[in-house]
Amino acid sequence: MTAIGATPGAPAVAGAPVPLRRNREFLLLWCGQATSALGTQVAQIAYPLLVLAATHSAAKAGIVGFARNLPVAVLALPVGALADRVNRKYLLAVTSLAAGAALSAIPIALAAGELPYALIVAVAFVDGCGFVATYITERGVVRHLVAPEQLREAVARNESRSFGAMLAGPPLGGVLFAVARALPFIADAVSYAIAAVTLLLIRRDFQEPREQIARGRVVDGVRWVWRQPLFRFCSLLFAVSNPIFTGLYLLVVVLARRDGASPSLVGAMLAIAAGGGLAGALLVPRLQPWLTARRAVLGETWLMVLALPWLLLARNALLLGVIVAAAELITPVTNSILVSQRIALTPDHLQGRVQAASTVLSMCAGWVGPLAVGLLLQGAGSSATILALAGCALVLALLASVSPSLRHVPGAEPAAVWTGDLG
Repeated sequence: MTAIGATPGAPAVAGAPVPLRRNREFLLLWCGQATSALGTQVAQIAYPLLVLAATHSAAKAGIVGFARNLPVAVLALPVGALADRVNRKYLLAVTSLAAGAALSAIPIALAAGELPYALIVAVAFVDGCGFVATYITERGVVRHLVAPEQLREAVARNESRSFGAMLAGPPLGGVLFAVARALPFIADAVSYAIAAVTLLLIRRDFQEPREQIARGRVVDGVRWVWRQPLFRFCSLLFAVSNPIFTGLYLLVVVLARRDGASPSLVGAMLAIAAGGGLAGALLVPRLQPWLTARRAVLGETWLMVLALPWLLLARNALLLGVIVAAAELITPVTNSILVSQRIALTPDHLQGRVQAASTVLSMCAGWVGPLAVGLLLQGAGSSATILALAGCALVLALLASVSPSLRHVPGAEPAAVWTGDLG
């Protein structure tokens, strides 16, 4: 039985481990996925801009957001089981190439002079499928590329990668969209191809030898997460809070466009919003000694409560970005703490299914956010929409503040219990 915290397949270390900045395998993964994340953010701002330009409908923009988030609910568990059974490196590479091919359909249709709305919805759904496969599979790969004591730092760097892409991607996407509507989607397709190449250049295996991996069942990951109070509560908390985040981004885009912001200014607004998350990710090493999971979760939930009402007063795109940045500040810190703890405790043969279970539990309702915000904006107006989001955030913050589950610290026992076949 593998000791807790030991990472089979991670670089052997004698004394101090190789710094992450000189770890070739980790850098290849990081750079490839950073490029892909940048492409995703470039295209993500283009989806609502394209739909709003073509249809002038916030509800239709919400439906596209719904289509992109729906795969989390319907595909995460099967993808997790697949990631535990096949070569993870090839799964990631094939997924990247397939998503890139789907995205190229939008530039082709625009070049042909006719872009059906249904095609945008379909491409967004396939793009979401690619996100699900990559998000679930990659989380279990990191422990094979870094030393055990570097796991939290590696996860934090991945968080900074994501928010760095959110910082640079929207302005770039806005500029590209202003030049030509097809350019953001071309950029995203190319970024997926680059990610596939970097994955194939990594020499290290992404999993333990397959003969050591118990097959088990799709739901084994759900059982693992459900039996640990901290992970269970946080997954359920995030299930309700994620629609607030996903809906918030559509909300500020619509508000900014309502007030006359150009596509480039909308991109700048979203870059400012991402700056809050990037700042939080960069603070992880400094906060790590004293910041517990409970403090991080409470900080994240109450920051959202304090930030959302200010949207009622904002009449400037850049100010909207600052408000979202404040709401995002603690998110990467919370993710780094919870994800690194979960990865370290999860047996390798369950990495895909546990990540899938956590993703399903915490993100399965993400599609509700854009859909609900789009419908509320169209039917009730912006003020009612903002108050509805703020009310939901307040209820969640109060629940988190009184929950005993946040005081539970995962230890070695849960992982030891589940290192064998769960079937």
